[in-house]
Amino acid sequence: MLYTIYIKIRSGMMSENIRDVLSELIDSYGINILEDPDRLSQFLEDRCAQQAEEAFHLTFALRYLLKCGWRANSAKAVLDGEQEERLCQQLGFTAGQSKEVAALINGAVADKYEDERPAGEGFVATPGNLRRISGGISNRPRTMRMRKKSLYNGVILIAAMLVLCVLFFQIGSQRTPVGDELRIAFFAPMSGPEARLSHVQLRAAQLAVERINIQGPLREEYKLKVVGFDLPRDPAKAVASVKKAMKDKSFLVMMLGANNGNVAEIARLAESIEAPLIVISPTPPAEEELMDAALPYLYTFSIVNDAKARGKVLSYFATQALHKKQIALYYDSSDKLSEETYLSARKWAVGFGAKTVAELSYNGKKESSHDAAMRAIFESGADLLILPGTGKDSAKIVSEARAAGFLDTILGEGFTDKTYTDAGEALKGSWWVNEVSALDPPIRSVLKEYRSLYNENCPPEDVMAAILAYDGVRWIASALQSTPGFRGEAIRHTLLATKNLPLTHATLTIDPRSHMPLNKAMAVVYCAHDKGIFQRRIRVNKD
Repeated sequence: MLYTIYIKIRSGMMSENIRDVLSELIDSYGINILEDPDRLSQFLEDRCAQQAEEAFHLTFALRYLLKCGWRANSAKAVLDGEQEERLCQQLGFTAGQSKEVAALINGAVADKYEDERPAGEGFVATPGNLRRISGGISNRPRTMRMRKKSLYNGVILIAAMLVLCVLFFQIGSQRTPVGDELRIAFFAPMSGPEARLSHVQLRAAQLAVERINIQGPLREEYKLKVVGFDLPRDPAKAVASVKKAMKDKSFLVMMLGANNGNVAEIARLAESIEAPLIVISPTPPAEEELMDAALPYLYTFSIVNDAKARGKVLSYFATQALHKKQIALYYDSSDKLSEETYLSARKWAVGFGAKTVAELSYNGKKESSHDAAMRAIFESGADLLILPGTGKDSAKIVSEARAAGFLDTILGEGFTDKTYTDAGEALKGSWWVNEVSALDPPIRSVLKEYRSLYNENCPPEDVMAAILAYDGVRWIASALQSTPGFRGEAIRHTLLATKNLPLTHATLTIDPRSHMPLNKAMAVVYCAHDKGIFQRRIRVNKD
């Protein structure tokens, strides 16, 4: 509020048009003012208070363009449609915002070239062709001018002091490292039925910290540190717990472990305190949990594929790798993830040229037998059965499918050693698509280090959660290494710009439209006779 008062005093209670101010700044300081976004931002904040959003978009885009090699004096300074599209993809701009920024930059560059004159041709002072000098000769008494000037300077001094006070307050409220540590706050239910999974994730996160710190300090002087906090199931208590922990301004980023239904509440809190939140739950958050109306929460990101991406990969592998055309789908209607994955798989199966000949469901909380459904699928003529979901009932379903006479290919999700223990030879000839597979060689290496550090094996059913926590820390470390500052906004922009980041379980690119992985690969496992065999990672190569 105080800063706004200062702007109004300086600008005569008016906010100038950003295009006019930009043109005037280029006249005064040259076209190279566009290559100094920080200085340009100060000028625009001072004079274009009512267009603060446009000014932020302009300077944010200029920082990105300069990083990519753009120069205001170059022959290619004018932005084209392809560069506008890159602003949308890399910075999360809407099409309208991108066009508006491009128009500002192109207009400034065009004005610059209009004003250029041949070398050696200067200005000749003739009446009316130069700017009028403010003030000039006047018959007014000098004392009147001195009084007004003193009053003006006094007002400016007071306003400047108020602004300095506000700036000092803002600096004091910002998050900043303490000593040589870059701290991450890890929130998960450390007590109750989900406690074991949460402790496994925290241990995996600490393992990543150990490995990163051994490689050397981040930014040549900092070490990484992760601190765990219990997250109650009750939403109000969960928010209070996170808010209390984040009063410590040394925590730069938050991680959210096992999903106990509080993602949306914590995401809204992350917005208010401007601290990035990374969701690493093995159960992906629902789309509405990451969205504020039609847009994603600015400070919330997820490292795990959602149900739509999983269903798309299942159908892509079924049709393009296994070349199946008659597909049956069997899902758990009581499980939201299973149902949403089924809907996505059905949609994409048709899109990839297959036909769904059977679509059946069961209630995983009530039903104990799948025999009738398996007989119906066998009689449908399907040459492939897809089991979308987490895989908790997969072993039993596969066994009953074989008993009912369905001997064709089965494609499921979430294969672990326990799956084979429960289903045995019935798994022969089946394929499995996993977000994370313990059979993947790089992951086996991490699990070996986990056992060495903690003197116990990571439970097979918790491998996915552990690796997501491990890679979540690596993602955060990469962002902290390259972010231009430690303010939440700077870290958020760096996370949003994540592209082709190699992690243990996949290469990560973030979709700026959803803040979730974009076309992330998944692991494929084949069951031959007595065990599962890791094949490769697969990603969808078609839109």
